[in-house]
Amino acid sequence: MKRFDMRIIFGFVLIFAGAMFLLQNLGLFYGGTDLLVSILLGSAGGAALYVYANNKENWWALIPGFTLIGVALNIALSVASSSLSNMFGGAIVLGGIALSFWMIFFTKGNSFWWAVIPAGVLSSVAVQEILENVMPIDGIFMLGLGLTFLFIARLPGYEDNLKWAYIPGGIILAIGVIQLSFIQSVMNILLPLALIGAGGYVIYKNFKN
Repeated sequence: MKRFDMRIIFGFVLIFAGAMFLLQNLGLFYGGTDLLVSILLGSAGGAALYVYANNKENWWALIPGFTLIGVALNIALSVASSSLSNMFGGAIVLGGIALSFWMIFFTKGNSFWWAVIPAGVLSSVAVQEILENVMPIDGIFMLGLGLTFLFIARLPGYEDNLKWAYIPGGIILAIGVIQLSFIQSVMNILLPLALIGAGGYVIYKNFKN
């Protein structure tokens, strides 16, 4: 059986590029250049993932693989809808990078626990960006970052070596909870009531004595 020749793919890319430029020059299609760049970047990302698939020791290939695919999807989305790209494009790119680190952690095991940190940070930023365009909620990034450290602290097989993550995780999670909009609304009522109650108690104790 004849071995597959990569020149065939290169030939199809040239044909597609020529067709896109022709349609764009004729005014029948717009965004052909961006779409071509998207396909090239996506192909490069797929090639990186192919490197990883052939040898699982090449875990580093997951990072450029998913990153390039995320960028390619963002460019393709901008061609389809610029408004959607402005809303979710950044989250798609960040999500692609985050996915690469999650894949490194889940495929390589707990020995690569460090990958959880960039994965959690980037995932939190991506979710925060999506919610800012859909339903703005403060504190999501801090919640995600706090949960990331708590997740690290709970990893099995390290005994007490990763217990330090409880400290930043707990502090950051508490800050995130306080930043939540509905928590702030509740605190705006409870804090004045607490001060009134404390003042009344002091006065009561003074008259009782």
